Amino acid sequence: MWQGIHQALVNFTNPVLLVMLVVGCVSGLIVGIIPAIGGIVGITILLAFIYGIPPEIGMTLLVAFGSVTYTGGSITAILLSIPGTPVNACTLIDGFPMTQKGEGGRAVGAALASSGMGGVFAGFLALLSIPIVAPLVMHTTTAELFLLVLLGLSFLAILGKGSMIKSLISGAMGVLFALIGFQATTGTPRFSFGSLYLYDGMDIVPVLLGLFALSELIEAHLKGASAISEAVQLKGIGQVMEGVKDVFRHFWLWLRSTIIGYFIGLIPGVGGETAIWVAYGMAKQASKNRDKFGTGCVEGVIAPEAANNAKESGALLTSVVLGIPGAAIMAVILAGLLMVGLTPGPKMVTEHLGLTLTLIMIIIASNLLGCVICLFVAPWLVKIARIPFSLLLPLVWVLVLTGAYVRGESLWNYAVLILFGILGYLMKRFDYSRPAMALGFVLGTLAELYLIHAVYLHGPFFFLKPASLFIIAIIIVLPLVPYLRMAAASLGRLFRKMS
Repeated sequence: MWQGIHQALVNFTNPVLLVMLVVGCVSGLIVGIIPAIGGIVGITILLAFIYGIPPEIGMTLLVAFGSVTYTGGSITAILLSIPGTPVNACTLIDGFPMTQKGEGGRAVGAALASSGMGGVFAGFLALLSIPIVAPLVMHTTTAELFLLVLLGLSFLAILGKGSMIKSLISGAMGVLFALIGFQATTGTPRFSFGSLYLYDGMDIVPVLLGLFALSELIEAHLKGASAISEAVQLKGIGQVMEGVKDVFRHFWLWLRSTIIGYFIGLIPGVGGETAIWVAYGMAKQASKNRDKFGTGCVEGVIAPEAANNAKESGALLTSVVLGIPGAAIMAVILAGLLMVGLTPGPKMVTEHLGLTLTLIMIIIASNLLGCVICLFVAPWLVKIARIPFSLLLPLVWVLVLTGAYVRGESLWNYAVLILFGILGYLMKRFDYSRPAMALGFVLGTLAELYLIHAVYLHGPFFFLKPASLFIIAIIIVLPLVPYLRMAAASLGRLFRKMS
């Protein structure tokens, strides 16, 4: 182990590696900010530049890029209600309302600090977890995977601002939309109506852009172009730093969300989106201000942003050590390892431990660098919210339309975009939960897939295992947290009166 640490530190003295770190970090931030490109497309393009160069140099470029993409994506989510990546859709639930209330700088500061600190802390967790991560992941079955997805879906009822029934209806609609296309295990087409486009289901990018971005554009056109930015009064770097302080004021929330992101990121197949929504749902469930979530609550920005960068360390460790991609970007990083002549697997922590530790340290360094860069330019970026929305509308339209098209390059994506844009506007108008629908859409297919596999492999009582029962206990207890807190407060008052 010490020899591997020494080799990793020696690698960091290579000036070429440091240059690649900066290039990967800056390009990842830029691509994350621009919703039309996306992290997968950007990192795939970078594969062409690593062929024939030393592994530690080429992999630094890829890992640095992937580590900060979601950090950049939070900026447009907060300021324009356009998620830079699908993972950032959770951030805009409270981030964009904060911009509407004139607290865009505070939201950006909280997001950047939470993401950066989460990525750094999770990187150190990954370094400590190397000896135990392989057996932990290898003993995770489809039963636990299904229950983890079910844990994410259990937050459907609390993601809305109002009626729990409306949130459940919204989530159920998301699950139904997710079931469009071929069934994963039988190959039977569902709700496709003979359309070749619908055989593969609807792509998540036009769905989320429609729900959150196009719906805001429709509202802006109907209410008047100035409606979104009329309350914005920004205060430059002071407001950004106030958001940074918010992360420390809610330190335990940040820590819990970071740990959630890291450990869910370790589990292949669950997906980064699960970690984000679980972190957000638990933050709302445990908060004393849960009624303020969705209206511009800074806790709703801190939780998902801590999880989105933290999950990358877990996903990288799983991908490198087991050869199983823990996230979509990690599949490209595995391809990069093969291109530089390395085979992902257990040998990465025996014969190539120095490189594995180097890649984890790259995640730590990238998050630090990305956070510093973004905080430095944040006072200029948040001025976007000061621009009259009538001038921003053409740019936003271009970003939304381009972002919807480049995923699959199909004109049918525009039909999906328009459908969900209208649906998103109507849901907002009648107080149905767009976040709950997004969560149902993201996790619906995974829940079905893992349930079928769990029953097939382990029988109808697949959940009668210690790990499964532990997750079930969490699912049962979490909805009771507010009531338990109220009961504890009542008992406390009773004891004080008796004393």
